[in-house]
Amino acid sequence: MISSGTPAVDVSDRDDIDRLVRRFYEHALTDPTLAPVFEVLAIVGLDEHLLVVGDFWEQILFRTTRYEGNFLPVHRALHAHHGLTPARFERWLELWVGTVDELFAGVHADRAKSKAEAMVRSLQRGVQRPSATG
Repeated sequence: MISSGTPAVDVSDRDDIDRLVRRFYEHALTDPTLAPVFEVLAIVGLDEHLLVVGDFWEQILFRTTRYEGNFLPVHRALHAHHGLTPARFERWLELWVGTVDELFAGVHADRAKSKAEAMVRSLQRGVQRPSATG
């Protein structure tokens, strides 16, 4: 699964974020709990998706303004189609934290983990609520 070696470096730039995101998706796309949810990437394109996800995490960690999306409607659609259960959210968080720990250690790595936990809690509430448009 995920290496237990202790990394010596923190997330420091976009290249690190891209490496983290790509490695996470390598895990998620083969995970029995998450792979069915991520199968849509075969249609929309993994590389394009990774760029958007990288923009999102770059904004979270380094306060850039590249990310222009709104992830709640996307996750509501995924929930309607695949059922984003608490178990799937927990597994996503487990894989994300494990991947961060596999590759990085430091302030930004810790922030990536804490922000992911907050995001999971927010998304769990958000996908359950009806959208404002109907």
